[in-house]
Amino acid sequence: MSKRIGHFRNAIGVAAHEVAQNDCSLSNVPFNATMRMFSYNILDGGEGRADPLAEVIQAQRADIVCIVEADKIEVIERIAHRLKMDCIHAPGRKSAAALLSRWAISKSINHALLRSDGPEKSFLEAEVIEPGGRIWTIGVVHLHAHARERDERKREQELTGVLDVFARHRSANRPHVLAGDFNANSPDQEIDPAKVYPTTRDEWHANGGQIPRRVVQRILDAAYVDTFAAFDPGAAKTTGTFTTQFPGQRVDYAFAFGFDKASIKDGWIEQDRLAKYASDHFPIGVEIV
Repeated sequence: MSKRIGHFRNAIGVAAHEVAQNDCSLSNVPFNATMRMFSYNILDGGEGRADPLAEVIQAQRADIVCIVEADKIEVIERIAHRLKMDCIHAPGRKSAAALLSRWAISKSINHALLRSDGPEKSFLEAEVIEPGGRIWTIGVVHLHAHARERDERKREQELTGVLDVFARHRSANRPHVLAGDFNANSPDQEIDPAKVYPTTRDEWHANGGQIPRRVVQRILDAAYVDTFAAFDPGAAKTTGTFTTQFPGQRVDYAFAFGFDKASIKDGWIEQDRLAKYASDHFPIGVEIV
């Protein structure tokens, strides 16, 4: 049920796999005391932008990379090859997700094709094993877009499926991270409609001068931590990820469950010049002990 091309796998449904001991790109990988994770919406599959996207990702020194709008499999394969990372690709009903890792990806489930109540775009679950044996459980999520009330209701429906999938991890108090483009706004974020994408501005006015914020609040109520807000609350209120030309909203997140806030050692939004032109989203990062 999975297609492997070198270290590259295409997850059609449920895929569990192991990396051979003699895989040169993954052998002798040094152990880290921390895990650096990066989440990136690469815009329409990243076609024609594989190299600048890879350069943005490489500069973050990430151990694990979550990608949404990973619609062009050849782009993801090129990025993974350049970064010498293991990779899983998971096509959804309307888009695709991918997870890249410099450590071995031991298990993956493409929930987008298995569940009708989850995200229409993409929804991937994966386990990554450090050389020392520590397991990182990651969900790569891409929820419905737009800022109207009916769009928030659609995201709430999709989120129900996401939270249901990860309920077994929460019940076991198993630490994990949900990362990706949630197309949702934090209740603490300060949004200036003059600074957002024009379509979002129109939707703001259509909503009576507001943007719905229930989805992120529901995630927080489920005991997840907004890692960027935990590390830098002030910046989280005012720094946007979408769009790179009108960065008035923070819609990309890494939500952590089962980690003490003190274990979040860094959180950032990459807004350098290359990131501004490589995609329409600024990517986000987190470092966890």
